[in-house]
Order: sequence, then C-alpha cells, then structure tokens
Amino acid sequence: MAATSGGATSLVGKTFDCAFGPFVPRLTVLSPTELHVRATLGATQIDEVVKSDLTGVRPDLFIMSWTEQSGNFVVQVQDHENKVVHNYARLADGQLFCAQGIIQPVPAA
Repeated sequence: MAATSGGATSLVGKTFDCAFGPFVPRLTVLSPTELHVRATLGATQIDEVVKSDLTGVRPDLFIMSWTEQSGNFVVQVQDHENKVVHNYARLADGQLFCAQGIIQPVPAA
C-alpha cells in the first residue's frame, strides 16, 4: 500500500486512542511506515514501534495495517471525521478480533 492518496501523511505525528470498550490501544503515527502501539489487555502489555502500511482513501479516512511482535496482524479502517474505527485482527493464536470503536484524539504534550 502506498501513502499517496487522501493525505495519509496528515496523520503523521498524531496520537489517538481507539476505544473498543475496556480495550483502548493508543496509536502514534510516526511516519507512513512506522507506528507506535501501546495497549494493555489483561496482563499483556504492548509498547512497541511496528512497521505499518498507511493509505489515505479520502480526507480523514484511512486504512492502516501492521504486525505486532507477538504475531498479531491488525487492519483498521479509521474514519477520523466521524471518529469511528473498524478493527479486524488475526491474533497470534489464530483467533479473530473484530470490533468497532471510537477514535479519541490525544492532545500533543
């Protein structure tokens, strides 16, 4: 995927939470190809920089995918205009985690 259409670079430098009920990963877009992922799920802590693919579909609508060190593969459709995120993940153990959540921008520190 290429980060050329729809202004994908407009997300670079932004941090936002993806609220899926009690599971709220925090994403920071470092570049169109790097993402900082932070999350807590039970006793599992994720805090890593991963290679990512970021594609702009139209202004404020993006498709993002990445693979975590654990082997979890995540694809998200992020609608920043309407603050909605659709998450599709194949977890390392083979389970699927599909959810819709709310995008919550995190102000710059």
